[in-house]
Amino acid sequence: MVKGGELFDELVRRKNFHEAQAARIMKSILSAMAYCHEKNVIHRDLKPENILLDNPKAKFLDVKVIDFGAAIFLEPG
Repeated sequence: MVKGGELFDELVRRKNFHEAQAARIMKSILSAMAYCHEKNVIHRDLKPENILLDNPKAKFLDVKVIDFGAAIFLEPG
């Protein structure tokens, strides 16, 4: 169970992130999207509200991409 809430709420609360924190968050999100694309899955609704934080008290935030309701499989051609 992910207890950290949405990335959007944390962005509003903090107002800014250190460069290292932002880079780690982006790396995690882009890694998740690369994995999905390798499996021919397109998310189509990626936004801060669809990214959950594992533990907002941690030094580095671990994120989870959620809500694949609008996702599709990419068909060849």
